[in-house]
Amino acid sequence: MLDFSFSELLLCFVVALVVLGPERLPAVARAVGRWTGRARTYMRNLSAELEKESQVAELKKQLAEAERVMREQSQDMQTQARKLADEVKPDTTIAPKPFDHG
Repeated sequence: MLDFSFSELLLCFVVALVVLGPERLPAVARAVGRWTGRARTYMRNLSAELEKESQVAELKKQLAEAERVMREQSQDMQTQARKLADEVKPDTTIAPKPFDHG
């Protein structure tokens, strides 16, 4: 931010008093005060919006990470299910013995 010392502000006030005169100085000071207030409000709103945007970006990043982890876990579970199904499946290469009725 800008950093003004008291002596610099006093010098600006004296110059403004000489240039504007005592009649117009209060009106100009009020206008400058309003502009300063509006600028501060604008900067505060801008800062809040930037903070919201950064939070939204962070949430999107976390959501994408969670989605990636879930996808990987789903693929792992499918792979394990296939392995288990292959282990349980009877071996079809060996011909079954004929059933004796009697």
